Amino acid sequence: MEEVKNMVNQAVEKQPEIIKRFNGMIANQHLAHAYLLTGADGIGKKEVAQWVAMRLFCINLQGDQPCGVCEECTRIMSGQHPDVVEVAPDGQSIKVEQVRFLKAEFSKSGVEGSRKVFIIEHANKMTTSAANSLLKFIEEPSGNVTAFLLSESRSLMLPTIISRTEIIELKPLQKARLIQNLVERGVLESNAKILVRLTNAADEIDQLLENDWINDAHKALEKWFLTASNGDITAFVDVQTKLMALAKDRLHQEKILDLMLLYAMDLLELKFNQKEIAYESSRPRLAELAAQTTVNKLLMVSDIMLPLRNKLNQNINFQGIVEKATIELCNLFKMRG
Repeated sequence: MEEVKNMVNQAVEKQPEIIKRFNGMIANQHLAHAYLLTGADGIGKKEVAQWVAMRLFCINLQGDQPCGVCEECTRIMSGQHPDVVEVAPDGQSIKVEQVRFLKAEFSKSGVEGSRKVFIIEHANKMTTSAANSLLKFIEEPSGNVTAFLLSESRSLMLPTIISRTEIIELKPLQKARLIQNLVERGVLESNAKILVRLTNAADEIDQLLENDWINDAHKALEKWFLTASNGDITAFVDVQTKLMALAKDRLHQEKILDLMLLYAMDLLELKFNQKEIAYESSRPRLAELAAQTTVNKLLMVSDIMLPLRNKLNQNINFQGIVEKATIELCNLFKMRG
């Protein structure tokens, strides 16, 4: 039961404006028959949909909030409520059999009441034929039905689906909330602050946390940059012995380049007396470096770092990109001022 109450709280904390909006629609009986909830993974799409279901079925409302402990709430969260049907991709897509099941459920009345709620996760993964098959049921719902289609972006959905649903775009989570979530998962706060600079997509965060990648990358990049900032060409060796081992696929290559850019950004932030930086654990050394380096040279550091992602997008070899940037940094920091 505690887990259900936590989910209620998470929905409210992650998307307070959206929850307030749905509360108003429910109170005024203006709930539409189909919604497309869009936004990155992890920002609360499913929590919002489940919150609405609990708000509709809860038998012990606490003001305008579901209680999170009654039988209705707990059955919804456990996937056992007969009038709240959830569908997620089976493998890489939502298959025809799943759509047939949905269509059959759409045509039924509520088992325990007059209302039914449908939640379709990663709705963009429906095949075109499956989406078209579902379309007429969205156009002409049978009975008191509310459907939630969840997708990372409206651009991934068929125009015919978009035109027949009410679109609600969820706002990205505030950085402070993301950091708190990560720390609660056991991530070091220093790494959490870096992660939220790299992405707010839950699936990407999970990949960067896998096998302690972000911690290893943080340590390797810290050694690489501080060595290069001394004009020490042995930073070139770090590329070959440390960074290449971390660059195991395109996503991780992109994030390494982003991590490199964050050093340039931090130096400029410190030069202009800004308090917030990404690499908090390196603050003393970076602050000293920023103080000793002219604004012009710091801008030259940014000029080296900024084009790196674009070069990767042009399919230039990753190792070559990083090695060239390393040599340029070393040469730059050998210069006075």
